[in-house]
Amino acid sequence: MNAIWNCLKRFCLKRQNRLIFYRRRNMYIQKKDLKYQDWAFAQRKNLPYEEKVKLAIRRIEEWNEFWEGQVYLSFSGGLDSTVLLALIRMTLGKEVPAVFCNTGLEYPEIVSFARKATLYGAFEEIRPKKNFRQVILDEGYPVISKENAAKIRKLRHGNLSERYRNYLLNGDERGKFGMLPKKWQRYIDAPFEISERCCDIMKKKPFRQYVKEKGRVPFIGITQDESFHRAHQYEKTGCNVYTGSMVKSQPLGPWTKQDIFRFVYEHLGKQIPVKGGTSYPFEICSVYKEVKRNLQGYYQLMGEQRTGCMYCCFGVNQEEEPNRFQRMMLTHPKCYAFCMKAVEKGGLGLKDVLRYMEIPYETWESVGQMCLNFDEDRIA
Repeated sequence: MNAIWNCLKRFCLKRQNRLIFYRRRNMYIQKKDLKYQDWAFAQRKNLPYEEKVKLAIRRIEEWNEFWEGQVYLSFSGGLDSTVLLALIRMTLGKEVPAVFCNTGLEYPEIVSFARKATLYGAFEEIRPKKNFRQVILDEGYPVISKENAAKIRKLRHGNLSERYRNYLLNGDERGKFGMLPKKWQRYIDAPFEISERCCDIMKKKPFRQYVKEKGRVPFIGITQDESFHRAHQYEKTGCNVYTGSMVKSQPLGPWTKQDIFRFVYEHLGKQIPVKGGTSYPFEICSVYKEVKRNLQGYYQLMGEQRTGCMYCCFGVNQEEEPNRFQRMMLTHPKCYAFCMKAVEKGGLGLKDVLRYMEIPYETWESVGQMCLNFDEDRIA
C-alpha cells in the first residue's frame, strides 16, 4: 500500500498542474486555503510590517514542506527577489537554488550581482533560446503596457469576431473596462509591430523548461502593489498556488514597496543568518544605490527605481524626465547606442519607436543645449 501511495505522490509532483490534493499527515488541502476572500486580502496587505515578515516565513515553510524540498527561487537580482532570497536562506538554508534567467536585457550590474549569489548558496543560470532582437523582429515591440500591447496585437492580426473587435475599440453594454483606450488606438496603425509576448518567450518559457527538467516548483518575489493585474490575481489565489496553470509561491504577495524598502534599510550591510549555521552580508545591486528614511518615516530608493529589462518600453510613457532611456544614455552609453541603432544596422531601432511614442530619448547635456519654455505673455 505504501509503495502505491509513494508512486502516486511522485506522479502528482511530476504533473503538478493537474494536482488536486494529496495527503500529508492525514490532512488535505482545502478549497478555502487556495484563495482569499476580499476581507482577508485587505487584512493581509494592511498587516503591520513585522507580521508580514512572519507570514512570509510561514508561507515559505509550508511551500517547502508540501513539495518536500523540491523548490527553487526565481531570482532576478532585483530588490524583491533579493529580499525573498534572504528570507529563504534564513528559513530553509543554502540548498534551495536561486535560478537566474540571463535574458541579455538586464543591467550589467544586475548580472554581476545575481551571480554573487553562488557564494552564499545554490545558484543556477539559465537562458532563453531567442535574444531580444530576434523577438522584436518576430513578434514586435513591447510598448505602453502588456494589456494594451496584447489588444493592439489582436486588433492588427487577430481573427476577431466583429463583436469582440467592437468591444476592444468601444467597449460594450457592461462598460469600457476591457477596451483599448482611445489615446492608444493610433498604435493600431503604427509603422512597427507591437506585441506583449517578449516576457513569455524570454522569461516564462526558460523557467517552464527548468521546471520540466528539474521537477522543482518556484518561489516568486512579487508584491501586490506592482500592478492592478497582480493585485487582482493575488486576491484570488493567496500566497501559495498549489493548482492551476501556474503553480507558485509568492510569500511577498501582501507586501508593499515600503515594506521591501524597510527590509533593505534594516538589513543592508548586516549579516543574514543562514539556517545551518553560516551567514552572508546582505547587499543590493549597485544601480539601486541605497535606501534612506526621511523624517516622516517614509523610505526612499536613491538610485534606479526598477531594474527590469533595460530596453523594454512598457511604462516609459508614465515616467518623468529623465526617463529610463535618458538615464541610460549617461550611465550605459554602449547599451544606449545599441538600442537606438537602426534594426537594419544591427541595433534594436528604439529611436524610431520612441519618436513615434513622443517619448524624449535624449537629454540637454547630450545635445549641448537646454530647452526653456517661456510664458509669452510675460515677455516684454
